[in-house]
Order: sequence, then C-alpha cells, then structure tokens
Amino acid sequence: MALAPMRFLVRLENKRKYSPADRESLVAHAYQVVRVFRGDVGNLRVSSSAVEFDLIVDSESNAHRAVNALESHLGALLTLRKLDVEAPTIENAQAIKLGIELFNEERYWESHEALEFAWRRTEGQEKEILQALILIAAAFVHLQKDESDVALSVLKRAYDRLGHRSGSHFGIDVETLEEKVGRMLSAGRPYFFKIETTK
Repeated sequence: MALAPMRFLVRLENKRKYSPADRESLVAHAYQVVRVFRGDVGNLRVSSSAVEFDLIVDSESNAHRAVNALESHLGALLTLRKLDVEAPTIENAQAIKLGIELFNEERYWESHEALEFAWRRTEGQEKEILQALILIAAAFVHLQKDESDVALSVLKRAYDRLGHRSGSHFGIDVETLEEKVGRMLSAGRPYFFKIETTK
C-alpha cells in the first residue's frame, strides 16, 4: 500500500551564491538527489542566503534521508518544516510582526503565509494594506524563481492596493512603501528590498 505524500519546506544555506537565474539547474540537481528516496522537488526559490523548496516524499524517514543527501550537494540545512498541517493560532499583531521579519530575511513565501493569517481576520483599510504586503511578498517569490515579468504584474496589483494612502500602519510608512513599488514599476525592473518599520 502506497503512503500518502508528505510535503516539507526545506531551506538550505546558499553558500555557493546561487541566484534565481540558476533555478532550473538547481531543480534538476535537487531532483536527482531526492528521487533515490522516492522524492520530488517543487516551487524552488533562491534568495541571497538560501535555496528553498517543497520536498515531496512518502515518509518522514525518507524526508530526513533526502535532506541529508541534499546537504552534501547543496548546503547546510536551515529549515525543515512539515507543510499541510494546521498552523498554531497567534494574535494578528504577532502574525504581522513575524510576516515582516520573514520578509526582511528574504523568506517571502513564509512571510506571505504569516501575513495572510492576519489578513483573514482584518477589515477595512488595514486589510487593503495587508493585501498589498502579501502581494509584494508573492511578487518576490516569483522574482526568486527568476520570473521578473510575473513579479512586475503582481507588484502592479500591490501598488493599486496601496491606493495613494499615507500614514503609518503596522509601523510601516505606507507612502514610502508605495514609492518603492512605484519606482520598480516605472523602471520595469523588480528588486528585493527590506520593509523598514518604526516598531
């Protein structure tokens, strides 16, 4: 009887300074390593500090074997987290703070996840601003996958959500954030940045 597939988030240290342009070769290489353990790789992303992806395997023991093999080929393990499990409930302020911290660590997929947790329980203008932050994180996930055109398209949606607002929300100067996104859209070239907060 076949076991149901399990999905893990794997982050490995990017000591060899891979860039998003190396994504396809990294996917092929990682797949060659994990297929021995009946594994597969999905959604590979590259940041300045990590190569991260979904590892799909049939058991936790195969996950650990695959990760050990991946470490010797790609880099030291930074994160191994089982996905498709219910996240613990946290307060909105804590989820937003975590989302911004993850964003600033270039962990955009995880940032998106944390911010979305708060977004579901927020209303009004703050919901719109959280949606913009989520979209920026999503755009940067695409940029980590070397998909600049998709990133720009998603950034345009984020810019529209920011809607020429001003003031500080969640410790973020929204006008400054909108200006950064606007500059990228004008230049037609997305780039990573950190979210500065007053908190």
